[in-house]
Parts: sequence; C-alpha cells; structure tokens
Amino acid sequence: MPHRLQVAMLLSLALAIPAAAMPANDVIHLDNPAMPRDGAVDVQLEELWRVGGDDDDLILGLVTQVRQDRNGDLYVMDAQLSCVHVFSEDGEYLRTIFGEGEGPGEIRGPRDFVLLDDGRVGAVQEVPGKLVFVDRQGVPAGQLEIGGSGVGHGGFCQTFSAFTNGTTLLVAGFIQKPGQPGHLQQTSFLSRVDAEGRLVTDLARVDNDIEFATFVFDETRHLAPFWWNAAVAPDGRIYVAPDLLRYEINVFQPDGTAERVITRDQEPWPRTQADKDRFVEMVQAVYHGMPVEVQVAPVDHEPTVAYLHRGLRVHPDGSLWVLTSRGIREPGAGAMATFDVFDPDGEFDRQVNVHGDWDARHDGVFFLADDRAVVVTGFADAMLTQFTGGNMTLDLAGDAGSVEVIVCRVR
Repeated sequence: MPHRLQVAMLLSLALAIPAAAMPANDVIHLDNPAMPRDGAVDVQLEELWRVGGDDDDLILGLVTQVRQDRNGDLYVMDAQLSCVHVFSEDGEYLRTIFGEGEGPGEIRGPRDFVLLDDGRVGAVQEVPGKLVFVDRQGVPAGQLEIGGSGVGHGGFCQTFSAFTNGTTLLVAGFIQKPGQPGHLQQTSFLSRVDAEGRLVTDLARVDNDIEFATFVFDETRHLAPFWWNAAVAPDGRIYVAPDLLRYEINVFQPDGTAERVITRDQEPWPRTQADKDRFVEMVQAVYHGMPVEVQVAPVDHEPTVAYLHRGLRVHPDGSLWVLTSRGIREPGAGAMATFDVFDPDGEFDRQVNVHGDWDARHDGVFFLADDRAVVVTGFADAMLTQFTGGNMTLDLAGDAGSVEVIVCRVR
C-alpha cells in the first residue's frame, strides 16, 4: 500500500492552532451527568446471515465502511480491493461497484464512501483528494475534486472521510501549501462542500505551521479525531467530536451554524504502558521508510470517542450514539460494547449494552434501520492497517482468521 498517509502524518508535525473547532460562546451548552436519564438496556445480536470468511466464495480484505440504503441493501467497502460490494436485505449478493484504476468509476486506495439521495455512490479517494461517483448499478457518474481554489498554487488536498444524510455533504482531510523556507502550511479540516468541491463551511479546523528541523509527535496536537468522528442526522444536523480527550460533541445546523455543545461527565480510559507502547509503534509505522527520526509523546489516556471505530454515529431515528474507549474496554456486564445514546435534543437518554459473540476491541458493530445491526470482524485492524499504510497490523479478525460481515437482528 502506498505511503500516502505517512506523508500526511509527517506534514502534520507542527504547533496546531484550533481555528474553527469550537462553536461561539452563545450556543446552548448541555452538560450531562455521568448516568443516563433512563438507565441502561441490554440488547442481543442474533445472526441472520454473513459473508466473507474462509468458507465463503467472497474473500474480504480491508472492510473500512458499511452503509445501508433506503431500500435495505447493504454496501460493504473493501479498501484493499478498491471496490464496494452490494447485498440485498436478505444477504443475496447483488453486484460489485467501483474497481481499482484511474478511469471513470475507478479508485485507488479508497478511504470511505457515501450514499446520496440522487442515487449516486461516492467513494473517497485519498490522493488526490476527491470523490469518485457511480450510480447504484456501478455506472460512472463523474467525480468531485475537493478543495477547489482553496488548495492554491503548489498545494494539494488529501481526503480521509465523508459524511452525509443523503443531501448535506461533509468531507474531512487536509490541505498543504508551501510556507517559508523550511516550513509548510497545513490545514486539517472537516467542512461542508458545495457542488464544485469547494470548502464552504468549516465544522472543525486545525492550522499547522510545519517546521521539520526538530519535532516531537504529540497526539493531542498532531491527530485530528474529527477526520473520523462526525455524523449528519436525518434532519441535517451535524455532529462533530473535535477533541481527543474531552467528552464533547459540537452540534451544527445544516448550514453550519453552531447550535449547541453536548458534554458528558466521564473520565477517559487510562492507558497502560502496553497501550502507550502500541501507540508509539503505530506512529513509527506511519513513518516507516521516511528519512526522519520520530519522537513520540503519547498521552496517558485512550481517545474518548473511539475514532478508529468511527465511534460517533446517528441512528435512523435521529438519536446520537457514541462509542467511547471506556465503552469498549469496560462495557456492561457480559456485553461486547456499551454505547452512550443521546436524544435529538442532546440529553443523555440511555446506555445500550450490546451482547454478542464478538469483541468490540477488535470488531466493529454498526446499527442499521429496522432493528438490525452489522458486525465486521477485524474492523479495528482494517482501520489501523489503512492508517499506518500497511506497516502495522494487530491480527484483530479474531479466531476466524479472516474478515466477515455478519448481519444480525437486534432483540
């Protein structure tokens, strides 16, 4: 896998100056207590069908995103094979869209994808930053270069994620421009984009003045969790978790106007020395092969919202679901994971303890419409592998040894 992300992380080594990550002071602040209003509920995942695995004709590589359209079809991105597989609600294989290449409807190293109400599927390509579109049958439908004139002469854009409710479209990534001698200017962003790919409203932004003479990788300044921690609700509200350690979610109206800040009383999960060592290994894997010596300063806690699990979600009913590192490491009794659930007004409504024969430290669980969920074995490993350019894997697919997508009934 090319070292594109390694370049991205190298370019982020600088003093980070938050420019648009915090709403204005006059927005509503909802400070929620440690315990939810309606307590905790337990749900059980009961398998309905699965694809992938050693005994299936379809072999999956790096599954980094799953989404369901309004017809109930399930779309599964395999970033390793640069494609998206489509299955019916009952598990019938329907088609594969996209493919590796540079022609119409083709992508290289996809990072994410979105489903739009106009029938298009947009795959996020990292370099150059763009969305490549096909229709639901896989027919090429154009592309959208991200950044527009904002990239400037000598600059370029990398994109990592996209978020939508079908109409409002957000894209996350960074733009790099030349700076003074020995310096680079880099802006990490999460922004609304228009039909021309221009960044029209920043929901979160960090400006970096990059000097390569000496640096220490400080994850509180040099990682942008909002690259993955965002969501768009059915009503168009936008949710962003911009900070690594604070339990804070910024809410915006569809036009990007700051509306409220949701917080919850919870301490982030403390790291062991092994956790810190793993983070150092991760950063060093990102820089593998680069002509620099990397010093790493890990923090004492895991990220509050689990960004490598895409931990900020909006359920089809408009409720906000948050998967924290604590909810992964210390779920309710016998559960694989515990989600914090907030109602559309931002009140901490309940916790949901998810029970099943999987481990959320390794696997991803995503709730769909109609009381269904999908489990992706090895999801965290796939995200980590992509994050480090293939230079670090943790074999997180579990005992099965291969990636599976398992659709379950929630009861």
